Amino acid sequence: MYWFRRPPYLRWTAAALLIITAAWLDLRPEPVVLQPFAAVDLVAGTTLDETMVEWRSIPIGFLPRVHDPQGIVLHSVVAGEPLVPSVLSTQRIPVPEGWWTMEVQLPAGAVPGQNVRLILLPDGAEEIPRSVPGLVIIPAPSDQDPLAIEPQPGLVAVPGDLATITAAAIAEGRVSAILGAEAG
Repeated sequence: MYWFRRPPYLRWTAAALLIITAAWLDLRPEPVVLQPFAAVDLVAGTTLDETMVEWRSIPIGFLPRVHDPQGIVLHSVVAGEPLVPSVLSTQRIPVPEGWWTMEVQLPAGAVPGQNVRLILLPDGAEEIPRSVPGLVIIPAPSDQDPLAIEPQPGLVAVPGDLATITAAAIAEGRVSAILGAEAG
């Protein structure tokens, strides 16, 4: 007779294991990792310290991993934004002895340590543009708003004896920058 048949214990056990496994996969904690975020607004060129960094838990693989945020900030970062490798640089380009730094509109693709020529356009009294050598210390942010009225400048070092005329030309908007080969 059919009611004397043995109950399907093996099927019940398999179904129970399937439900338990599905519940565990659904309810288990998500694997997370601590990621550094900016605790305050940071401008390009800022040297990081512990007071500027806030650690938050994020899912593994969500952002590129930064184990120890140190060095300088290459681009402006708003408080609450993640500090990722593309924003940080461990190499600080030293300003050569006797040179001065100033903000200049740089072409896209400038990198720290790259040679640059600042072309000082004539102001009317001069007839020939003047060329001033420079060194990119901090490039302009690559993630600028394309609708910004004026792009953010980079930081360039120029020789001390040419710093005054270069700064005056920058203030008057008579400077154009061209990039050279990267520094070795």
